[in-house]
Amino acid sequence: MRWSHGYLLLCLLCASLLAKHLIPLLPYASFSWPPLHIYLALLSYIVSLAILGAFLPGKQQQGTLLADGTRLKYKCNGLVVTGVVITTLAISAYYGYIDATWVADNHAHLFIATNVFAFVLSAYLFVKGRLCTPPNWLKQRSMLHDFVMGCELNPFILGVDVKFFSYRPSMCGWLIVNLSFLVKQYDTLRFITGRMMLYQITTAWYIWDYFVHETKMVSTWDIIAEHFGLMLVWGDYVFIVFGFSVQNLFLLSDTRPLSYVSVALIVGSFCVGFAIFRGANSQKHQFKTNPKALIWGKTPITVGGRLLASGFWGMARHMNYSGDLLLALSFCLPCGSRSSVAYFYFIYLLLLTVHREKRDDERCSLKYKSIWDDYCRQVPYRMLPFIY
Repeated sequence: MRWSHGYLLLCLLCASLLAKHLIPLLPYASFSWPPLHIYLALLSYIVSLAILGAFLPGKQQQGTLLADGTRLKYKCNGLVVTGVVITTLAISAYYGYIDATWVADNHAHLFIATNVFAFVLSAYLFVKGRLCTPPNWLKQRSMLHDFVMGCELNPFILGVDVKFFSYRPSMCGWLIVNLSFLVKQYDTLRFITGRMMLYQITTAWYIWDYFVHETKMVSTWDIIAEHFGLMLVWGDYVFIVFGFSVQNLFLLSDTRPLSYVSVALIVGSFCVGFAIFRGANSQKHQFKTNPKALIWGKTPITVGGRLLASGFWGMARHMNYSGDLLLALSFCLPCGSRSSVAYFYFIYLLLLTVHREKRDDERCSLKYKSIWDDYCRQVPYRMLPFIY
């Protein structure tokens, strides 16, 4: 219960901070209610991704065994879907059918419309989930908890696994926002700054890597354990698309040159963060699919035969979160020290990660019982070796 209250307050606080501090930075910001065509564009985008995902080819990946003893199959074709969408938009912009800066110019309205969509979808999933939940389970959970944390583990709408699908409009949307601001900077300045280029390259690589390793998503905690409510809905549709891309607002007109030291710091942070993030997630996925596979050239050390204590997972219990935070910092560093608001993404992710890490520990303690206690004694650090 305390987690749902805390996360809801965090979402509302961050949404208000975005509206107060970031929307006024937009050159065409408007505080009027988004017109109908903004909502239609947003819905068309989401529906198009769902249709493309259904018809384009992709690898069928069997999911992890869930608590109810079932396994879901996931069609992993996000890279193909995103490639088709970006290529179609690029060709359409080249021939003048659409304006490549439309997303950047309508950023404020799109932010508001996406928040509305996220809350409407969360409300629908809440009602749908409560109607399908046995009465004896309802007595154990509050309505606020079910709205924020979700009722169903894997809700479906018209045959679409909503939770797994929602990563596509979020990650693809982040890329579209970035590219629109990239074009806008070129239209405005007639060149691309080094700061903007570094941000674009690192984030594009991160998005590309996500879709390349989409099959590994099926074994992540979000997919196998987190119910799909406001927490994940808002995170997918609003925070990833608009929170992750906040830096564009500061980089758009920033023509300050970057020193070699700054470039080295940004690239170094990204490379180290990526190595930890991808390495930790790959080791976990490998252990779940092939427990005997070598890790760093050695036989994996386990606790109770169920928990991995080798590689990154022998250094800290959630090293993947540390890598993700370092990546987030590398995305913010091109903005320099001109404004602390440019680091909104990193600060929010830090709070969210600490919040999630504590919930993960609680759930793992309930699930693995004494085995988890043994693992915590063997791996005492939560996210950062020798520090936390």
